[in-house]
Amino acid sequence: MKRVIVKYAVLCLIPVIALLGIVSAAEKKKKAAEPVKAKVIATNAVADTNHPEIPEGISCNDCHEMKLDASTTATQMWLYGDSPGRKAGEGVMPEEKLWQHIEKTIGGRKKDSKTFVLATSLNNVPLSTTAEFTLDPEKKMLYGFHEGGTEKLDHIRANPRVSLNWHKEFESFADYSCLQIRGRAELLDGKHPDFEKILVEFLPYEDGARVPPDATPEQREERLKQWRESLKRGSFFISRITIDQVTAACLDFTKEGYRRYQRWVRK
Repeated sequence: MKRVIVKYAVLCLIPVIALLGIVSAAEKKKKAAEPVKAKVIATNAVADTNHPEIPEGISCNDCHEMKLDASTTATQMWLYGDSPGRKAGEGVMPEEKLWQHIEKTIGGRKKDSKTFVLATSLNNVPLSTTAEFTLDPEKKMLYGFHEGGTEKLDHIRANPRVSLNWHKEFESFADYSCLQIRGRAELLDGKHPDFEKILVEFLPYEDGARVPPDATPEQREERLKQWRESLKRGSFFISRITIDQVTAACLDFTKEGYRRYQRWVRK
């Protein structure tokens, strides 16, 4: 009787052991298929001979988090460190005063909107385009109006990190004023609750309505209302860019005892 029980137990264990082996093999296969998390590297790192083969079109930042050694960059030196005529920390403009400069430089609504160079990136392929934006000084945001179906909008949908540049026209570095902006963009379509509000308060949409010059105030408002409704139904988007950082370069800063390069960062 004991032999029968032992034999029966062994027969029952065989499929269990086999099942455990299958599960173990599946787990090993799953772990092997999972990509190994790449380590953080510096921007100046160079691949050594032990590095896996890199497929064409793949860059370091596809796998690694890139670490910028800000303490040794030229930008950081000109902003805060020891530089010609300045000791570390000297000549840094107060944040509120710097924002006033930014607002004065690119502020203004409607027809006072400014033209920027907008830089986007998708699959490590950069794109720079020109586009008009209006500054919202209270929220520290930029608003742009765009027709759908353009490459830059596809970039923004896939990668909301953007960079913009504005500069005063100049022919030499004896007189310059530039702003480099980094931020995060989102696209608002006509169904978004803020779409019409931004149109009315900030963007120069009125030109497209073609209001007759002899229209009464009531006729003008009716025409503008119809135009807004058509924009909301059409394939148009407002880009809302949250400004994270502005690097300002202006030679006039030195006249007030400040460094020529200053940086504002959103807290």
